[in-house]
Amino acid sequence: MPLIENEFEQALLHELPPHARDIALDFMGTYSLGELLMALQTNEPDKELLQRKKVPSSYWEPILKATLLAKCTYFIPNSEFRQEERLFLIKAACMSAGYPLSSYRLADVLEITHHEMPVLNQWLKRLTADLKENSALFKTGDKPKATSDTGL
Repeated sequence: MPLIENEFEQALLHELPPHARDIALDFMGTYSLGELLMALQTNEPDKELLQRKKVPSSYWEPILKATLLAKCTYFIPNSEFRQEERLFLIKAACMSAGYPLSSYRLADVLEITHHEMPVLNQWLKRLTADLKENSALFKTGDKPKATSDTGL
């Protein structure tokens, strides 16, 4: 069953064929961000799952990246996120969208995604605005707003 509470970036999901998209949507609810990143890092396809769903192993990485992008953008930016958590989400989302911040400036990612990934674009704008706000607090000597530990 698709998630309906929040809008999330689906551009990469829509690029997948339906049987591969089914796997990605299932991963949305069963894989944590950490598990998705670990699976991307090891890049060892679950051959049994892919074979059962009749999905070529060449779709493994696109499935993981589509899931990671959707899952990152599913998080609603809020003041409870620590600065490190926001940065983690921004980096993971940009990397999974194909625009790693090691190769692209954030301003370029925002320009590129304006039309092709509008949900990601708006989500990035909200998160970066929150980062700027918290950075201003640090400069004035105030404590950061976000003090919770979400385990990212």
